[in-house]
This record gives sequence, structure tokens and C-alpha cells, in this order.
Amino acid sequence: MGGEREARLLEMVQSSMQEAVDAGVIRVRITDDQLTGTKIRVNGRDLVNFGSCSYLGLGQDSRLKNAAAAAVERFGPSYSSSVAYASVDLYTDLEQRLTQIFGGHSVIPAPTTTLAHLAALPVLVTRKDLVVIDIQSHASMHMAVDVLRGRGMNVKVVRHNDMKALHSVLSAAAETYEKIWYLADGVYSMFGDVAPVAEIDLLMEEFGNLYVYYDDAHGFGWAGRHGVGYVLDHTRLNHRMVVAVSLSKSYGAGGAALAIGDPALAQRILLTGGTLTFGGPIHPAVLGAAVRSGDLHLSREHAERQEVLYERIDLVNKLVDEYGLSVPSLARTPITFVRVGSSDDAIRMTKIMMTNGFFVNAAGYPAVPIREGGVRFTVTAAHSLADIESLISTLAEYANPPEVIDLTEDQPVLERRSAV
Repeated sequence: MGGEREARLLEMVQSSMQEAVDAGVIRVRITDDQLTGTKIRVNGRDLVNFGSCSYLGLGQDSRLKNAAAAAVERFGPSYSSSVAYASVDLYTDLEQRLTQIFGGHSVIPAPTTTLAHLAALPVLVTRKDLVVIDIQSHASMHMAVDVLRGRGMNVKVVRHNDMKALHSVLSAAAETYEKIWYLADGVYSMFGDVAPVAEIDLLMEEFGNLYVYYDDAHGFGWAGRHGVGYVLDHTRLNHRMVVAVSLSKSYGAGGAALAIGDPALAQRILLTGGTLTFGGPIHPAVLGAAVRSGDLHLSREHAERQEVLYERIDLVNKLVDEYGLSVPSLARTPITFVRVGSSDDAIRMTKIMMTNGFFVNAAGYPAVPIREGGVRFTVTAAHSLADIESLISTLAEYANPPEVIDLTEDQPVLERRSAV
């Protein structure tokens, strides 16, 4: 029966995604001769892009482009070798900068956050441990957890940000398992809400065998001093914590990294993490851009860009509240999700926004629960205040908010996985 249900769910997902493809709202191709600002050309029309995760506006920075080009000139498009054998010295340059950003803690670069999870979690978790994952954690984390399940590891899923449920699991399991790993996002990629980091810290104090693995892909770069990320802006990295981050979003380059509080665990992941040995390297152009971005993050310029971004985030939250749009979160993050109803409603609203000159993200099942379809948009430091005001006034004109849905209600895991 389980296999049949999984097959039906996959058919549903494919059907829903195909409808969005046919409507021209997902898997679109950008046809600009050169990206220079916040506009993109889609199907012959220039749209203000509210779908970019380059939150600090570094994606088109000429300094990062020049650094990428210089790296290709030195090493070519790819240095084709496993990093277990040899890698270009730009890895060292990147590690040095990330170590500074993370306050001297151990750092391991990886090609993507997905590959970082697949390198770390199968190494960190043993059959003596229990994994507890927030149901709305990113799809890449659930993918890694599926690998753990396949190896016979013990896994429980808890409702989103439900610290009472987590406490109950910990109370019941603390004496049974050697370690309990709690997996959560720092900033959740669909709804833009955040992990209750302070409450998780208290649980770590209460339960000495609680370990926490955060995916802070959408919090790293724009939040905290030097862009250390949402999680580490609200707590300190300790020996029972691992934070995975993306260098391809706010950071403006590509790749990913693991920040690890325990140097011994870091060395174990580095030497035995499968995707860090058998996967491909980060390519020279990406490394060059990432090193240059690290310099910018460690300079005074970062705080200036951060201030510009916060001004835009605050404007979004103010206008969303004034217009009474139906949103699950008003957290101070660059991601906003506006409920409109079903997946079909989300497609319809996205097409309306494109007709009015805005590129936003349609979000339906399985990126969000079946009854929680909506429009997701992101703001960056490059957006003008006028474009933000126009976007939200247009959304308010056409949106028809459904009744409020309890975001913490129990639903199958496949209905909660973020897709971006």
C-alpha cells in the first residue's frame, strides 16, 4: 500500500507541476542579453524580478564577475579531480574567509547545500541515535533523512516549530538514544518564517544529548555580523551544533559550506563524507566569486548593504499588514508568502502578476501543503522602494485571501517539503 500511495502522490505532483509549466509560470527561461539589474526578460516581456534569492544584490556585482573570470583564466572552467586528491588553492582562500565570518570555527566547503547534507548527516548519525526533523524543513534535508531511513536509522517527524512536541519526544527518548539530532531550517524558504533558536537553545541546555543541525541557506549572507546568518546571529555555534549554509543565494557566488562546532566532527565529515570524496569540486569561477564575496562580507560595505535590505523588508511587512494580505509570517526576512487558495489559484495569480510586469513564484503542492497555495516573492537590496510598493498594491488588488489555515496542523511529510 505504501508504494501505491507514493506513486499516486508522485503522479499528483507531476500533474500539478505540468499545469504550472503549461501556464508559463515555472521553469521559464530568461532571455536577456545580459542581466544588469532587477529586471528579467521572460517570453519577450521585461518583468521586475521578485524571485531572486540574491538578497544583498551581489548577483550582478562586477567585482564578483571579474574574480570569476580571473579564476577561469588561472585554472580553466573546471579542475577535474576529486578534492580528496587535489584542489585549486582558491579552496584555501575561501576557507580562510568563511572561518573569519564564522568566528574561527571549522568550515567545510561543498558544491551545494544538498550535497553538504548528504555528506554530513550519514556520517553524524548512527543507529544508536534518533533523528527528529521539522516537517517544513527543506526538501534537501528530507532527502538526506530518506537516506538515513534506508540505512535503518530511527527518524521522527514533528510539527512545524512545535517546541512542546519536540520536548515530548526528547523526554521520552533521551534515555534510549545516545544522541538525538534535531533538524530544522534557520529561515524557511517558502513562508519566510524562522526557527525558534532561543527555545531550541534552552532544550539543548536541558537535554545534554540533543544535537542540532540547521539548514540556514536562506539566512546566511544577509543576516548577522558579516552575514554569519540568521541562526548564528541568534546563538553561538557550539560542539553540539552544525550549520549548513548556501553561497549561491545572498552570498552571490555559488556552492555551500558547513560550519561545525566540534573540530573532531568536522574532520570526520571531511574525510568520510561521501559527496566530499566522490562528488565533483566547486568550479574555479564559483570559487573566485565566492572568495571576492567573502572580502565584501568582511568589509564595512556589508553592513551598508544590510541596512538597505532591512529597509525594504520593513516596507514589505508594513504594506502587507496595511493591505491585509493573508500571510503565514511577518518575520523580518526577505521572503514573503501570500496565500491565495489552491495550486490553480496560485498559478492564476502568478500569471496576473506577470501580466502586470512582476515575476513572482507560484507555490503549490508539494512546495506547500495542498490547501496552502500562494504567491511567494523575495526582496533584495537592489529593488527600489517604488517597485515594492507597486508589487504589493497589485497583489492586494487581485488577491482573494482564503480562510486562515493552521500552519502547524499535522500533514504527511510530502505535503510539507519546501522545494526551493
